[in-house]
Amino acid sequence: MASASTENLRSASVAIVAFGVVLTGLVYGRSFLIPLAIAVFLWNVLEAMIQGFANLEIGEFKPPRWLATVLGLATTAFGFYLILTILLGQVDAITAAWSRYIVRFESIVSDLAQWLGPEWAAKVKQSLARIDLTTRVPQFIASTQSIVISSLLVVAYVAFLFAERGQMRAKIVAMFPDEARADETNALLLTISASVQRYIWLKTLVSALTGILCYAILRLQGVDFAETWALLIFVLNYIPNIGSIIGVAFPALLAMVQFETLVPFFVLVISLTAIQIAIGSVLEPMLMGKGLNMSPLAIVVSLAFWGTVWGIAGMFLCVPIIVVVMIVCAHVPSWRWIAVLLSKDGNVTA
Repeated sequence: MASASTENLRSASVAIVAFGVVLTGLVYGRSFLIPLAIAVFLWNVLEAMIQGFANLEIGEFKPPRWLATVLGLATTAFGFYLILTILLGQVDAITAAWSRYIVRFESIVSDLAQWLGPEWAAKVKQSLARIDLTTRVPQFIASTQSIVISSLLVVAYVAFLFAERGQMRAKIVAMFPDEARADETNALLLTISASVQRYIWLKTLVSALTGILCYAILRLQGVDFAETWALLIFVLNYIPNIGSIIGVAFPALLAMVQFETLVPFFVLVISLTAIQIAIGSVLEPMLMGKGLNMSPLAIVVSLAFWGTVWGIAGMFLCVPIIVVVMIVCAHVPSWRWIAVLLSKDGNVTA
């Protein structure tokens, strides 16, 4: 009995130490790991797109792999070109309108301070004095240089992942001389890739639909930079739960400082929230079905954990990471309980 307790204590100690080592590596190695993780994510996006083109059938014609690859790369390149065109095309307009927004914002704050009374007015003015918006924005723009460098590194990673895709099976066979073990490992990797690609494909579909509908509302209300806000809503929709809230808040706050009345602000809050709820709470669960079978609580915890460790990039990657962890744990008997905890209904199949 004593030896069993000692063994359990030793195993628990080893697990705690291992968790600490992994957590330390995630934090201090983030500059290396985040671009690599994003590259794997984008590679799965590209693979999902290529597979989608490969599965198309026009009459008796079915695109070969090379043609599907060309179409996938061309679509991806066009998507990035469209995003850059939208963002760069509105930089001058944003710069020109910024001073007008600042004046309107100060007017709103002044009216609010007067309504709250002299004591609160003094506190509001002191708080605003600590916030220099005119310096915050240039600092944010300056940080784009590091983003560009990281983006180039991600592109390089994706290119090498794509180039080595064909050799993966041979590497697995070389790693595991036992043919059965090699087949099992290959099947596990294929399952992980298929699940992540399915999530990405469906999430991209609902995010695009959300962005298009929100863009229509923004254009009807005459909100400035509707294309940029629609693109931001599309991107933020990949962040579970809080992404949709942020996507509604930003254009609504802009409407508050753009228009002289608060009517457009309330219209945007109600209409954009309705779109997010209708798609996120009704359509998306219908499309996802039980394929991922993830616990909502696990998603929230994962969002908080990876957001703390890796910031915004971790928020984007938290769901694909859960998918990978669930599948791997389901295939390891001693880790199966983790997959059960992460699942929605406890029904986990290896």
